Amino acid sequence: MSPKKSRELGRLRELCALDLPTPLVMPTLLAELHALVPSSRNLFDWCDGDGALTRYCVEGPVDESIARLYFDEFHNRREAEAMPSFAQTLASGAVLNSATQLDTQRFLGSALYAEIWRPQGFRYRVELIVRGRHGRPLGSLVLYRGPGEPCFTAAEEARLLPLLPHLAQALSRDAVSSGAPEHWQPAPEAGEVLLLDDAGRLRHASAGARRLLLLAGPGPGPQQTTSTDAVLAGLHTAARRGAVTQLVDSPWGRFEFSARLLDALDGAAPCWTEVQLRRFEPRELADERRLRSFDLSGGQTAVARLLLQGLAQSEVAQRLAIAPSTVVDHTRKLYQRLGVRSARELVERVRGSEASGWLARPPS
Repeated sequence: MSPKKSRELGRLRELCALDLPTPLVMPTLLAELHALVPSSRNLFDWCDGDGALTRYCVEGPVDESIARLYFDEFHNRREAEAMPSFAQTLASGAVLNSATQLDTQRFLGSALYAEIWRPQGFRYRVELIVRGRHGRPLGSLVLYRGPGEPCFTAAEEARLLPLLPHLAQALSRDAVSSGAPEHWQPAPEAGEVLLLDDAGRLRHASAGARRLLLLAGPGPGPQQTTSTDAVLAGLHTAARRGAVTQLVDSPWGRFEFSARLLDALDGAAPCWTEVQLRRFEPRELADERRLRSFDLSGGQTAVARLLLQGLAQSEVAQRLAIAPSTVVDHTRKLYQRLGVRSARELVERVRGSEASGWLARPPS
């Protein structure tokens, strides 16, 4: 593996090591995965102790009609006409399903490909099965490429294998993870807009709004439902009295709903309500993204991460199990590279330009 790809793998390992539940980390991990193995869209499926799919995280808009069709007709049913079903794959003991397994005329001529894959722009896929102790399945990581893109190579697929134990460790840690993060930062994706009519019914939505609504609830899964109807109804009513904001926590992050009443013009129908929806992520993820942009060494990044948490250099040495002199050297080089002279200036350098977007108050 090239030094650049090794650095990208190290970055993914660091994300897996964060003391955060994997649903909070997964959108960032899927995005960062493109640098290790290029793909058009990435997906992660969670499963329970019996190997049943419970929820999933996918990049890009969620097409609810295709998802509903897949779970109603294909999942563990008709998909077996063209490929091993989800249940069969988990029971097989495999850890990698190569893209070549589905690069066949049988698969391309199947109903699964015509009705589920092709409408979403999927052509090739490589799948990693994450397993815990005794081979128990924990989930699957899937990378897709579209028509016109090359098939995944054996070398690209091999780059993914070292990630498996780190994903397994992160998923196994979910059951004992600490509570909700204290600080939140706006997530990288753009905010979305919803329009409610005078009766509070959802009438229009921007391209990614439905996905954010799903994530603000339990998230995408076999029972593809949103649980934010009551939130929207309350916002619609409250907006009659003035602009209103509500925060909602879910396994996928913190979501800010901001509603206001739109003016009716020229005798138009009663006013509609505009709702702006935005996702926030834990500040730890924003820190990781910012540190990555500085192109630091692995040691400098590890030290910076702990200094940002408020640890003294002696505590950093203990936490990393390295000599205090090594921490001093990393800190000196880190400060030189970032043009700072203290831990306080380091915090300002990393977080200062984004601090105005933090959310630290509890949800309404």
